[in-house]
Amino acid sequence: MNRSDFFAMVKDVHQHPERLAEYRKTYKNIYPFSDGIFKMLMANEAKPERTVKFLNAMLMLSGGNAIKSFTLGVPENPGVLDDKSAIFDIYGVTQGGSPVLIEVQQTFNTLFVDRLIYYTSRVVSRTVKKSQDYNLPHIYVLSLLTENQFPLERDTYLHHAQLVRNRRMFYDKLDVYLVEVEKFFAIDDRTPLESREMTDRAEMLRIFRDVLEEKEIPAEKLQRLLDKEFAKDVSLQGFTDETLLNEVDGMTDMLYEKQGAYLQGKEDDRKEVAKILIDAGILTPEKAIFLLHINKRDLQSSEK
Repeated sequence: MNRSDFFAMVKDVHQHPERLAEYRKTYKNIYPFSDGIFKMLMANEAKPERTVKFLNAMLMLSGGNAIKSFTLGVPENPGVLDDKSAIFDIYGVTQGGSPVLIEVQQTFNTLFVDRLIYYTSRVVSRTVKKSQDYNLPHIYVLSLLTENQFPLERDTYLHHAQLVRNRRMFYDKLDVYLVEVEKFFAIDDRTPLESREMTDRAEMLRIFRDVLEEKEIPAEKLQRLLDKEFAKDVSLQGFTDETLLNEVDGMTDMLYEKQGAYLQGKEDDRKEVAKILIDAGILTPEKAIFLLHINKRDLQSSEK
C-alpha cells in the first residue's frame, strides 16, 4: 500500500468503515509512514533495538558515534500560557543523553522547517534547569518527508543542516537531517544499479519501498538493518480494526488541517511559482492546480 492507496483508503473508510475488510483482502502491508503506524513500528518499547538500528542507519552514525541505546521520552511538550504545544512523532534520548526528535511530514508545507525549529527549541529549553549551566546536549532531528519539499533540487534527497558561521562549522551539537523519501526512490530508479548509493540509509529506505510495493524483503537484510519481525509487524493483518479506524480518523484530520496556511503568500505569487515549476517539468499542470487550490482554501480558512 503506497501513499496514494492509503489516502484513498482513508477517505473511503472514513465514510464507509465496513469496507475495511475489503482493503485487508486487497493489500498485504499497511502504509508505514502514517503517524500512528510509524510510531507503532519504530517506537516499539518491546523492540528497542529496532529503533537504535533505524536511527544509526538514517543518521549514518557508526563506531564511537553510534547510538547504543535509546530511551523513549514523553512525546508531548505542553505549551505554557500562549505557547503552542509541541507533539513529537517520536522523541527520546540516547545513552549519552542526546535528545533525538523524529518527525514524519505528510504533505508539502512551506512552514515545515519553521515547525521543526520550534519543536527543536522546545527540546532545548527543557534540557536546561535553573540550577544548571548552558552546556547543551547534542541534539539530532530526523524529518522524513513523504512529499518532496525541495522540488528544484532534483538530485538531492538528503539535506543535512547544521549551524555555520562564514561557511564554517559554528556549533556542532545540532544535526538536522531532512530525507525526501519519494525523491530517493526516483533517484534510485534513474541511477544504474552499479552506481546506486549503498549506504545503510539507502538500504533502509529500500526496505520501506519494498513495504510500500509489497515485495518480499530478504530475512538477512531485515535482521541486519531492523529485525526479522518487522515484516510481520507491518502486515495489514496484524492491526485490529479499532487501531486502523483510529488511524483513519487521525489521518482524515491531517488531510483537512490548516497547517502552513498563514505564510503561503498572495495568490499571484503562488501562481508564478507554480508556472516556473511546470515550465521546468517538476510539476504537472494538474498537480499545480491541485496545490494552488489547497493553498488558497487553507489561506482563506486561516483568515476567518
